[in-house]
Amino acid sequence: MVNTLLANHFFIDPINGDINNDGSIKHPWSTFEEVIANNYIESYTNTLPYNESTNKLIIKNENAPVHAGDTLYLLTGLHGDIKLVNYNNIKNIVVMSYNSQYPVLKRLHLVACKNWAFSGLSISSEPYGYYITDRLVYLESHGWQGPSSNIDIVDCNIYSAVEPWTKAEDWREKVSDGIHIRCDSINIVNNTLRNINFGIRAAGDHINAINNEIVNFSADGMRLQGSYNLFEANLIKNCYKIDENHDDGIQSFTTNGVVVDNNIIRSNIIINYEDENQALLGDLQGIGCFDGIYHNWVIENNLIIVNHWHGITLLGADSCVIVNNTVLDPSPDKTPGGSWIMIDNHKDGRPSTNCVVANNVANSFNAKGFEINNVVLNSYKEYADNFVEYANNNFHLKKESILIDKADPKYAPEKDIDNTNRNIGIAPDIGAYEYVFPDFTDTPEKSKVSIYPNPAKDYVTIENENAGFTLTIFDSIGNRILSKNIKSKSISFNIKHLGVGLYYIEISNRKENSIFIKKIVVIE
Repeated sequence: MVNTLLANHFFIDPINGDINNDGSIKHPWSTFEEVIANNYIESYTNTLPYNESTNKLIIKNENAPVHAGDTLYLLTGLHGDIKLVNYNNIKNIVVMSYNSQYPVLKRLHLVACKNWAFSGLSISSEPYGYYITDRLVYLESHGWQGPSSNIDIVDCNIYSAVEPWTKAEDWREKVSDGIHIRCDSINIVNNTLRNINFGIRAAGDHINAINNEIVNFSADGMRLQGSYNLFEANLIKNCYKIDENHDDGIQSFTTNGVVVDNNIIRSNIIINYEDENQALLGDLQGIGCFDGIYHNWVIENNLIIVNHWHGITLLGADSCVIVNNTVLDPSPDKTPGGSWIMIDNHKDGRPSTNCVVANNVANSFNAKGFEINNVVLNSYKEYADNFVEYANNNFHLKKESILIDKADPKYAPEKDIDNTNRNIGIAPDIGAYEYVFPDFTDTPEKSKVSIYPNPAKDYVTIENENAGFTLTIFDSIGNRILSKNIKSKSISFNIKHLGVGLYYIEISNRKENSIFIKKIVVIE
């Protein structure tokens, strides 16, 4: 049996190592590829051909030095073309960079593998002197070998080339896909994928793709084909048009019997381009789900800035929720925009049913009667009036925005795209971002200030430990209502004239050079 009680650390150094060493920090092995080739990893293999009901795990490379629970530390250098077939671990084997080292894999391919974690690695063929035009990371289940699952790819740098090409033929001849998943229960977290064709393709269930950056891509940023998957807080930007493919930020479809139900697309940012003078600039569809039926999807808190009418489109949807998204064309006056949010019938005519489209802002809506409390903005002036700096893709709200406090709380998520609570104002805000009162702090337990009652109806009393402070009242969007100097330690004042709503009371203590801000709600 494998001893998993004591985890060991091994070191692999392509520059100074030797495969005949013991793998210690002073005597490291040479490359990760050689460690695999020399059978240094003890694991388990499925009985072949794989049959789920009769499968038995058989020990593989018994008494090899590396076993379940161990960590392989990779040092700077080229570690080779990595392929693991039928390595099923009882617990994770971790493969990671050592300290600030820069290990590079040419490619990472896992077939019928379980319980692996890869962290802090670079994966690219370019440092090897050529381009493989293949999948740089490929995780797959296999009919003969068996399933793969429980694999983590974290903090990795995955790229076809360090810099993007400016000619379409270079993209077509040299680019690789980023991460391709054809198995279940995978975590793809905090990775950067740069200058690639497809970014992340997830064909499986229970796949979490969280906080990844996909920068400069020539096909789909992300593709989702499976169920119970989470695409959250990913940045997808800068699409390069190199062929006739209809590029999407995130795409899904249900062909060949694939089921795509119960998925969540949350708090992602999809940006067509950062530089309008970018080479090979083309149009990009936002979230495109064109061949349903899609059941029980949640699409919320996404920022989608694309110059195509497909901002968010579901063709054939049942019990799907599209809420608090900001979906806008950066150039709404130019072809082919602006960007809509649409739910329509399946291509075969089957109707969409039981959906909700609420609290979104977009250039237009066409959602088959499922629309609740959405706002259309469709001009540069409206962008300028509502957003901090739309020309630089900053769609945080200005304090004058008409979107503030206008969302229906029944449908609004608890958090916004920045993970800010949506309980700051009288009501949540429309779109992906919640407006935050500048410099808001609310720590009465640490303060020497008492403000009561709260909520208040007629009068509010303020008690300060020291005499002499400045009292300022702001409304919920930052407009100053009142400001006065108070010489005593306390004051009671009438608030009937303020009207029902949320206000901020700022207390500036001159002696302590401190500022305290407190939310207060005025009620009838």
